[in-house]
Amino acid sequence: MSTTIGQILDNFFSPFSVERLWVMPETDNYTTIVRRWQPVIDAVNQAKANLAANCPLWKTSHMTSASWKPGKTDPPATDPNAYSIWVGSPPGTDPDTCREAFIVYAGSIAARAAARALGGVIPPLNSIPLPTVQTWELYTCSIGSFGISATVDNVDCAAKTAKMNIWMYNVMSKKSFGRFASHPAFAASGMEKQYMWWNWSESHTWGSAGSAGGGPGGPGRGTVDW
Repeated sequence: MSTTIGQILDNFFSPFSVERLWVMPETDNYTTIVRRWQPVIDAVNQAKANLAANCPLWKTSHMTSASWKPGKTDPPATDPNAYSIWVGSPPGTDPDTCREAFIVYAGSIAARAAARALGGVIPPLNSIPLPTVQTWELYTCSIGSFGISATVDNVDCAAKTAKMNIWMYNVMSKKSFGRFASHPAFAASGMEKQYMWWNWSESHTWGSAGSAGGGPGGPGRGTVDW
């Protein structure tokens, strides 16, 4: 089952909010989304460039640790062998952008609640599907700053090939929403930390046989429940 940003936000803003660890594998829709986000593509390409330039070092120092697992840590406790990159406040993650995206999401929740309430009076309304509107901007601005941690599952320096294991990390906290976190509308919100980890693997070839980096294919840009 894929993770939606709505699930994470609902837990974060709930009066009964609890700290939660969200681990999203390669097959998760949210992972597909972040892999297509340019700041993530750029950070992964930076790790790939370092691997190509320092392959022997990666083979001795950046092999994937089989025993490491993600946890509820802030700052992140990554694989001890990881090559790590921190991306601070990439474009589109400012509080104003997130506020606008959240207003759209909250409005769709209110519309669905109203339709359900009216369903008791006008029964046909109960059968009308009203999905919440979770835009691309809501998914990305809710992340804000993030970390990329890269290791190699296997690497052949002579052949210039490797299978990379990528982890991406973010923690959603009251600090994430800046001045809007103190808005009266959120006075009852628990805002407990949400620890978000995404994981995927990438095959990398460099040198004359190498190919340009980039995110995976995926669904086109839309506005409702990516």
